Formats: sequence, C-alpha cells, structure tokens
Amino acid sequence: MHDIRSEKGVENAPFFPDRIITGLVRFCGAISTALILVVLIQITFAVTRRYLMGRPLQWNDEMVGYLLVTMVMLGAAEALRRGDHIAIDLATARLGPRMGRIQSVFASFTIMVFAVIVGMSTWDSISFARAFGSYSVGYIEIQTWIPQVPVVIGSMLLFLAAGLRLLRSIREVPK
Repeated sequence: MHDIRSEKGVENAPFFPDRIITGLVRFCGAISTALILVVLIQITFAVTRRYLMGRPLQWNDEMVGYLLVTMVMLGAAEALRRGDHIAIDLATARLGPRMGRIQSVFASFTIMVFAVIVGMSTWDSISFARAFGSYSVGYIEIQTWIPQVPVVIGSMLLFLAAGLRLLRSIREVPK
C-alpha cells in the first residue's frame, strides 16, 4: 500500500484541522458565489417588473442589502485563503524570507483580532436585539438579529482561516 505521507514527509502533510477549515471556508465561499447569482437574478427581475410592467418589488432593496452582507461575510475567509485580499506588495515584496514570515504572522494575528472584535460586537448586538425583540423597519419585517447572523458566522470563518494561515506561517521552514 502506498502512503502519500511517506513520500512528502509527515511534517509537510496537512493535518486534520487544515482539511476541515479549508473545506468549510471553500463551501461558504461557494455559497457566497451562488448568492452573487441570486442577487443578479433578483435585481434583473426587480428592474424588469419596475420598468416593463410598472409594478416594482417593494422588498427588493432591503433583501439585496441583507444578501450583500451575507455574500461579503461568507466570502471574506475564502478571499483570505486564496490570497485575494488587498495587500501592499511594494513593502512586502522587498522583505527577506525571515521578515516576510514575521510579516505574515503579524498580518494573520491582526486579522484574527479584527475577526474577534467584529464577531463579539455583532454577537452583543444580536443578544440585545433578541432581548429587546426588535424588528426591522421596512417591507421585510423580520427580527433584526436574523440578518446579523452571517456577520458572526463570517467572523468565525475569517478567524479560522487567519488562524490556519498563522499556523502555516509558523510551521513554514525558512529557506
């Protein structure tokens, strides 16, 4: 029986949480991508109804706003995983391997702190909204905590993706 770990070396093989976190982040990134299509179809339908049929959708703008928040928060961790976040290459490209690794560790740690702050503040907002029993103002009358849940989920995903990136930066063997 051929074992791939013996070929690459045990230290280079991805460990169990790597696969779980990466799979979860990729899955939520796929949901985010699908939501782009949903928003496109929804906006196209709303524009068609408004301008061709003279019957606008009253709830469209509110729903698109909720879906945009969900798209961004579910897609942020996938963008980080793929390296698609905005970066300043001017400074980081000139760093040597050791300083580049330190910069990567610092950046990952900073993203984790940001995710915790956003997640905790949103959790507090959700707790308050649930205790208060507030509903959204507009055509879609739902409890205000419901559209905030994707922010907490996205923050947790971003934290996990940044944590995985941090661990990979620490485990990386300097060349």
